[in-house]
Amino acid sequence: MKKALYAFAIILSLSLVACSEKHVEQGTITAEATLATLETAAYQYSEGKFGAVDQSIVAQIKVYDEDVYTQLVKVREAAQNGQAVSTADQAALAAALSAFQTYLTTKGIIKN
Repeated sequence: MKKALYAFAIILSLSLVACSEKHVEQGTITAEATLATLETAAYQYSEGKFGAVDQSIVAQIKVYDEDVYTQLVKVREAAQNGQAVSTADQAALAAALSAFQTYLTTKGIIKN
């Protein structure tokens, strides 16, 4: 099983490295749209649109949001400058978006 997962990881990373500039651009646009949606829900929560606001949740939202934004800027700038976007940077962006979405879901701010 571990060998199969390892082989899958290698194939996945090779396919990400081989991604064309157009795929990276499309992925960045999708990430930006996803972040905008998550930020809208987070803002509505922080404004009390969903009931009582827990300031500790708002503080954690800011941490997740900043992490996603930092990763997104790194990928976007590399793509705009014609540089290769590393698989690690693409994975970090995907992980940050996923973590932000999961947090909002577990707190009942958005639904999956």
